[in-house]
Amino acid sequence: MTGGGTTDGAGSAGRAGRRQGAPRGRTEQANALASFVLEVTDGVTLRELAERYHVGKTMWGEYRSGQKLVPLDLLERLVADRTPDEATRVSRTRTARRLHAAAVDAAVVVTVVDAAAGAPEPAPEPGAPGTVPSPPTDRAPRRRRHRLAVGATVTAAVAVVALLLLVALLPSGDEDISAGGKPPSGGASPDGSPPVRAAPLTGTGVFAIGPGGDGVLQWDGPGAGDWTRIGDTAKRLWAGPAGLFATGVRGDGLFAYGGSPGRWHQVGEPGADFAISGTRVYRLAPDRGSVHVWDGRGTSWTWVGGPASRLYGGGPGLFATNPKDGRIFKYAGRPGEWEFVGTAGADFALTDRHLYGLTPDRAMVTRWLAPETPDADERWTWAAGPAGALFAGAAGLFSTDPTGTRLRHYAKDAWHDIGPAGAEVRVAGREVFVLTDDRTSVRRWDPRTGTWTRVGGPAGTLAVTVPRAGR
Repeated sequence: MTGGGTTDGAGSAGRAGRRQGAPRGRTEQANALASFVLEVTDGVTLRELAERYHVGKTMWGEYRSGQKLVPLDLLERLVADRTPDEATRVSRTRTARRLHAAAVDAAVVVTVVDAAAGAPEPAPEPGAPGTVPSPPTDRAPRRRRHRLAVGATVTAAVAVVALLLLVALLPSGDEDISAGGKPPSGGASPDGSPPVRAAPLTGTGVFAIGPGGDGVLQWDGPGAGDWTRIGDTAKRLWAGPAGLFATGVRGDGLFAYGGSPGRWHQVGEPGADFAISGTRVYRLAPDRGSVHVWDGRGTSWTWVGGPASRLYGGGPGLFATNPKDGRIFKYAGRPGEWEFVGTAGADFALTDRHLYGLTPDRAMVTRWLAPETPDADERWTWAAGPAGALFAGAAGLFSTDPTGTRLRHYAKDAWHDIGPAGAEVRVAGREVFVLTDDRTSVRRWDPRTGTWTRVGGPAGTLAVTVPRAGR
């Protein structure tokens, strides 16, 4: 792990046998929890804890000093690992849960009193850059819409950083995504016609390909109960602010939808993967050796990097994984410039604001804290527990359970089961669309009512986005 965080010095219990100073929490309950953590980790250095649990040394120092509250799931893991005797482990676990609940409750009281007295809030609202939400606890209070209550509860109970990935030094040479060769960009339209652009999307922003690639369809919306045929054939679809794109329309190249049924224009050659971020469309070459961005007109594309194994596009930008070791990078906006984000994960997904990653063992989901976070060791924070696969969009973060059969919605720092996962999951602006396992039905989940409605089918595949109307 690269440097960052506190050194193993005074007040950090850095060397085995060196005692940390008195707890410095804001409440007696926080200090009691810190003393318990210090007792359980007696003789273990901050570096050893960081390497074992993928949580930075800075955080471990704050957990052991009472300045922050250790997440309950991490605390339970710690007790289990450090207590080989079963009877003692059961007793210690009970004690850990009791101390943790008391510390959380006391922290909420203190911050609410501070807020009522006019004290400035110590942290931005949840979701703002740099905010670190607390993981769920058995007794943690529910969030409320009122700004003061949300800010007080989250900042008071906050105590979490669990790295998704061990941060490594940036590579050099041909291992970096930015190091791929620069193949020539595309040229004018192949038939000599004027350069074309993708049409802005209107309507529902929900699209499907019929069984066997027969027809490209757009859902007419609630109440209409019908779909409009806008194309004759396709293999795959991508939808986003840049427009609707498809392969297999006429050959294997990439085609852009022209805004009215039957109007499709070729804008690029075949690719191993495509991604949309904002108004930009990105293409991964068939050999995965280079990444290109569409110039927005005709068939002209510009090299931006490579090689890569997969592309992820969304509100936070374009991300790509390295084909050799799975490390993930973010495109910095200039050809050849990519920022290292983290090491390999089992899956990644982008909402309109955040990048989430699933650890290689699929045991937990973490959220990237963005490049402005000063400590490279602590750029990822714990978000949720185990998952099978991740899906995300403007409506938020979703996942399958570890078995891959149930779909869950991420809310209030926890997974909430909403129904069968189906064959495909697509996340729109406020809703989620699922193609059932047998691909005979397209179903829509409305978070406002928590209900599912059949809107069409059968279908081969789906694509959704947030249209101009902001659905």
